[in-house]
Amino acid sequence: LNYLTLTGCLKNLKVLNVSFNNLKSVPPELGDCENLEKLDLSGNMEITELPFELSNLKQLTFMDVSANKFHSIPICVLRMSNLQWLDISSNCLKDLPEDIDRLDELQTLLLQKNKLTYLPRALVNMPKLSLLVVSGDDLVEIPTAICESTTGLKFVSLKDSPVERIVCEDTEEIIENEREREQVEKEFMKAYIEDLRERESTPSYTTKVMLSLQL
Repeated sequence: LNYLTLTGCLKNLKVLNVSFNNLKSVPPELGDCENLEKLDLSGNMEITELPFELSNLKQLTFMDVSANKFHSIPICVLRMSNLQWLDISSNCLKDLPEDIDRLDELQTLLLQKNKLTYLPRALVNMPKLSLLVVSGDDLVEIPTAICESTTGLKFVSLKDSPVERIVCEDTEEIIENEREREQVEKEFMKAYIEDLRERESTPSYTTKVMLSLQL
Protein backbone atom coordinates (compact mmCIF):
# COMPACT_ATOMS: atom_id res chain seq x y z
CA LEU A 1 0.00 0.00 0.00
CA ASN A 2 3.05 2.28 0.24
CA TYR A 3 2.89 3.30 -3.40
CA LEU A 4 -0.68 4.48 -2.95
CA THR A 5 0.33 6.53 0.09
CA LEU A 6 2.93 8.28 -2.06
CA THR A 7 0.26 9.55 -4.44
CA GLY A 8 -0.46 12.25 -1.87
CA CYS A 9 2.72 13.94 -3.08
CA LEU A 10 1.39 14.11 -6.65
CA LYS A 11 -0.50 17.38 -6.44
CA ASN A 12 -1.26 17.49 -10.17
CA LEU A 13 -2.43 13.88 -10.50
CA LYS A 14 -5.74 13.74 -12.41
CA VAL A 15 -6.41 10.03 -12.94
CA LEU A 16 -5.75 7.15 -10.55
CA ASN A 17 -6.71 3.58 -11.40
CA VAL A 18 -5.87 0.99 -8.74
CA SER A 19 -8.67 -1.43 -9.56
CA PHE A 20 -8.27 -5.17 -8.90
CA ASN A 21 -5.15 -4.71 -6.78
CA ASN A 22 -6.09 -6.54 -3.56
CA LEU A 23 -6.21 -3.28 -1.60
CA LYS A 24 -7.87 -3.50 1.80
CA SER A 25 -7.86 0.21 2.68
CA VAL A 26 -7.21 3.65 1.24
CA PRO A 27 -4.72 6.04 2.91
CA PRO A 28 -5.93 9.52 3.97
CA GLU A 29 -2.98 11.04 2.07
CA LEU A 30 -4.93 10.45 -1.13
CA GLY A 31 -7.04 13.43 -0.10
CA ASP A 32 -4.04 15.66 -0.84
CA CYS A 33 -4.44 15.00 -4.58
CA GLU A 34 -6.83 17.93 -4.87
CA ASN A 35 -6.70 17.97 -8.69
CA LEU A 36 -7.79 14.35 -9.05
CA GLU A 37 -10.65 13.98 -11.54
CA LYS A 38 -11.04 10.21 -11.88
CA LEU A 39 -10.60 7.55 -9.19
CA ASP A 40 -11.07 3.82 -9.78
CA LEU A 41 -10.91 1.55 -6.71
CA SER A 42 -13.12 -1.17 -8.13
CA GLY A 43 -12.62 -4.89 -7.76
CA ASN A 44 -10.44 -4.84 -4.68
CA MET A 45 -13.13 -6.88 -2.92
CA GLU A 46 -12.16 -5.90 0.65
CA ILE A 47 -12.42 -2.10 1.00
CA THR A 48 -15.10 -1.26 3.55
CA GLU A 49 -14.67 2.48 4.08
CA LEU A 50 -12.92 5.59 2.81
CA PRO A 51 -11.06 8.17 4.91
CA PHE A 52 -12.86 11.46 5.53
CA GLU A 53 -9.85 13.28 4.03
CA LEU A 54 -11.07 12.30 0.58
CA SER A 55 -13.68 15.04 1.04
CA ASN A 56 -10.96 17.33 -0.31
CA LEU A 57 -11.32 15.83 -3.79
CA LYS A 58 -13.58 18.63 -5.03
CA GLN A 59 -12.51 18.19 -8.67
CA LEU A 60 -13.43 14.52 -8.80
CA THR A 61 -16.04 13.81 -11.48
CA PHE A 62 -15.74 10.01 -11.82
CA MET A 63 -15.56 7.48 -8.99
CA ASP A 64 -15.77 3.70 -9.22
CA VAL A 65 -15.78 1.73 -5.97
CA SER A 66 -17.72 -1.25 -7.27
CA ALA A 67 -16.98 -4.82 -6.16
CA ASN A 68 -15.90 -4.01 -2.61
CA LYS A 69 -17.61 -4.31 0.79
CA PHE A 70 -19.15 -0.92 1.50
CA HIS A 71 -22.21 -1.06 3.77
CA SER A 72 -23.04 2.60 3.17
CA ILE A 73 -21.98 5.42 0.88
CA PRO A 74 -18.99 7.03 2.61
CA ILE A 75 -19.52 10.53 4.02
CA CYS A 76 -16.57 11.83 2.03
CA VAL A 77 -18.30 10.85 -1.23
CA LEU A 78 -21.31 13.01 -0.35
CA ARG A 79 -18.92 15.96 -0.08
CA MET A 80 -17.46 15.53 -3.56
CA SER A 81 -19.42 18.41 -5.03
CA ASN A 82 -18.44 17.89 -8.69
CA LEU A 83 -19.06 14.15 -8.83
CA GLN A 84 -20.89 13.17 -12.04
CA TRP A 85 -20.44 9.37 -12.14
CA LEU A 86 -20.64 7.06 -9.11
CA ASP A 87 -20.44 3.30 -9.43
CA ILE A 88 -20.94 1.59 -6.08
CA SER A 89 -22.45 -1.59 -7.48
CA SER A 90 -21.60 -5.06 -6.14
CA ASN A 91 -21.25 -3.96 -2.53
CA CYS A 92 -23.30 -4.49 0.64
CA LEU A 93 -25.48 -1.36 0.70
CA LYS A 94 -28.74 -1.79 2.60
CA ASP A 95 -29.94 1.78 2.17
CA LEU A 96 -28.97 5.14 0.72
CA PRO A 97 -28.42 8.31 2.74
CA GLU A 98 -31.43 10.63 2.84
CA ASP A 99 -29.15 13.52 1.89
CA ILE A 100 -27.82 11.86 -1.26
CA ASP A 101 -29.25 14.82 -3.17
CA ARG A 102 -26.21 16.78 -1.96
CA LEU A 103 -24.61 15.31 -5.08
CA ASP A 104 -26.41 17.79 -7.30
CA GLU A 105 -23.97 17.33 -10.22
CA LEU A 106 -24.37 13.54 -10.31
CA GLN A 107 -25.51 12.20 -13.69
CA THR A 108 -24.96 8.43 -13.41
CA LEU A 109 -25.55 6.30 -10.31
CA LEU A 110 -24.92 2.55 -10.51
CA LEU A 111 -26.32 0.61 -7.56
CA GLN A 112 -26.97 -2.87 -8.92
CA LYS A 113 -26.03 -5.96 -6.92
CA ASN A 114 -26.44 -4.52 -3.44
CA LYS A 115 -28.97 -5.30 -0.72
CA LEU A 116 -31.22 -2.28 -1.13
CA THR A 117 -34.88 -2.70 -0.24
CA TYR A 118 -36.01 0.85 -0.98
CA LEU A 119 -34.91 4.02 -2.75
CA PRO A 120 -35.16 7.40 -0.98
CA ARG A 121 -37.32 10.12 -2.47
CA ALA A 122 -34.27 12.41 -2.32
CA LEU A 123 -33.20 10.89 -5.66
CA VAL A 124 -35.98 12.88 -7.30
CA ASN A 125 -34.32 16.09 -6.12
CA MET A 126 -31.13 15.45 -8.11
CA PRO A 127 -31.58 17.69 -11.16
CA LYS A 128 -28.84 16.20 -13.35
CA LEU A 129 -29.34 12.52 -12.58
CA SER A 130 -29.95 10.89 -15.97
CA LEU A 131 -29.18 7.21 -15.36
CA LEU A 132 -30.03 5.14 -12.28
CA VAL A 133 -29.35 1.38 -12.31
CA VAL A 134 -30.46 -0.96 -9.53
CA SER A 135 -31.16 -4.66 -9.00
CA GLY A 136 -34.89 -5.01 -8.65
CA ASP A 137 -35.47 -8.29 -6.83
CA ASP A 138 -34.96 -6.95 -3.30
CA LEU A 139 -36.64 -3.58 -3.81
CA VAL A 140 -40.03 -3.26 -2.16
CA GLU A 141 -40.36 0.53 -2.28
CA ILE A 142 -39.58 2.79 -5.23
CA PRO A 143 -40.84 6.40 -5.28
CA THR A 144 -43.43 6.76 -8.04
CA ALA A 145 -41.78 10.00 -9.08
CA ILE A 146 -38.67 8.08 -10.13
CA CYS A 147 -40.59 5.80 -12.48
CA GLU A 148 -42.64 8.69 -13.86
CA SER A 149 -39.79 11.18 -14.05
CA THR A 150 -40.21 13.87 -16.68
CA THR A 151 -36.60 15.01 -16.43
CA GLY A 152 -35.25 12.38 -18.84
CA LEU A 153 -34.09 10.05 -16.08
CA LYS A 154 -33.54 6.50 -17.31
CA PHE A 155 -34.39 4.15 -14.45
CA VAL A 156 -33.18 0.62 -15.10
CA SER A 157 -34.06 -2.27 -12.84
CA LEU A 158 -31.91 -5.32 -13.55
CA LYS A 159 -32.96 -8.85 -12.75
CA ASP A 160 -29.75 -10.64 -11.83
CA SER A 161 -29.67 -14.22 -12.99
CA PRO A 162 -27.62 -16.70 -10.94
CA VAL A 163 -24.07 -16.95 -12.16
CA GLU A 164 -22.71 -20.44 -12.52
CA ARG A 165 -19.58 -20.66 -10.41
CA ILE A 166 -16.69 -23.07 -10.63
CA VAL A 167 -16.32 -25.02 -7.39
CA CYS A 168 -12.68 -25.24 -6.35
CA GLU A 169 -10.81 -26.15 -3.21
CA ASP A 170 -8.27 -23.34 -3.61
CA THR A 171 -9.61 -20.17 -1.93
CA GLU A 172 -7.30 -17.94 -3.95
CA GLU A 173 -8.65 -19.43 -7.16
CA ILE A 174 -12.23 -18.75 -6.02
CA ILE A 175 -11.36 -15.12 -5.31
CA GLU A 176 -9.64 -14.79 -8.70
CA ASN A 177 -12.72 -16.22 -10.45
CA GLU A 178 -14.84 -13.66 -8.62
CA ARG A 179 -12.60 -10.83 -9.81
CA GLU A 180 -12.74 -12.09 -13.39
CA ARG A 181 -16.53 -12.27 -13.21
CA GLU A 182 -16.72 -8.71 -11.89
CA GLN A 183 -14.54 -7.50 -14.76
CA VAL A 184 -16.79 -9.21 -17.31
CA GLU A 185 -19.89 -7.69 -15.72
CA LYS A 186 -18.32 -4.21 -15.66
CA GLU A 187 -17.59 -4.44 -19.39
CA PHE A 188 -21.18 -5.57 -19.97
CA MET A 189 -22.56 -2.62 -18.02
CA LYS A 190 -20.33 -0.14 -19.84
CA ALA A 191 -21.58 -1.42 -23.19
CA TYR A 192 -25.19 -1.41 -21.94
CA ILE A 193 -24.95 2.17 -20.67
CA GLU A 194 -23.34 3.33 -23.91
CA ASP A 195 -26.18 1.71 -25.85
CA LEU A 196 -28.76 3.45 -23.66
CA ARG A 197 -27.19 6.81 -24.36
CA GLU A 198 -27.08 6.24 -28.09
CA ARG A 199 -30.75 5.28 -28.37
CA GLU A 200 -32.86 8.42 -28.38
CA SER A 201 -36.07 6.41 -28.08
CA THR A 202 -35.11 4.69 -24.83
CA PRO A 203 -38.12 4.72 -22.44
CA SER A 204 -37.68 6.51 -19.12
CA TYR A 205 -38.41 3.27 -17.25
CA THR A 206 -37.02 -0.10 -18.28
CA THR A 207 -37.85 -3.01 -16.03
CA LYS A 208 -36.48 -6.50 -15.43
CA VAL A 209 -33.68 -6.48 -17.96
CA MET A 210 -32.06 -9.90 -17.78
CA LEU A 211 -28.39 -9.91 -16.83
CA SER A 212 -27.00 -13.40 -17.26
CA LEU A 213 -23.28 -14.10 -17.26
CA GLN A 214 -21.43 -17.38 -17.26
CA LEU A 215 -17.69 -17.81 -17.02
